[in-house]
Amino acid sequence: MQRRNAFLATSLVVILLVAGVWLLVPSHYQLVIRDMKTKEILWTDTIEKGNRFAHRYIHSVEKSPVKEVFQFSDTGEIMTLESWTKSFGAGLPYQREGEVAMEDGYYVLKNINRPIHDDVLRMKPSNLYPHTFSFQNQTIYLSKQPFVGRVIEIDVIRSSLWKSLNLNKERDRDG
Repeated sequence: MQRRNAFLATSLVVILLVAGVWLLVPSHYQLVIRDMKTKEILWTDTIEKGNRFAHRYIHSVEKSPVKEVFQFSDTGEIMTLESWTKSFGAGLPYQREGEVAMEDGYYVLKNINRPIHDDVLRMKPSNLYPHTFSFQNQTIYLSKQPFVGRVIEIDVIRSSLWKSLNLNKERDRDG
């Protein structure tokens, strides 16, 4: 009987250790939008290497639509892949990087394949013009609350299952 109890106790400890490791060790990646100042997570979803995301906005000076496409690369970096603009004015891409083409009235710079600065996108969405963020089949309006008026960061972080569950609970509660 003592051997059986010792075996059950040992088995329980092993199961708890395996479950703890499975829940707590970083095992996947989260795409997050957070407040740069407070680090509050405003939105999150699981991302895999190779996934793309984009944001669209109206350029504040040129009053021209812009679309930028990014990819979470196999090396774990956020890479700029494409930039779509209707003009080449102040603050808009002008250097010839990648391939340039015209599509649907846009100048499209494709295959840029350049890591973003500091591996984090930073921006301050305004409510004056629509500003959206797209990932998979989701569209998030950055020009609305809780994003508008804040300096936000779009980043990819390594995450454990436990942390992801808590981030998703916060997002579901707040959104």
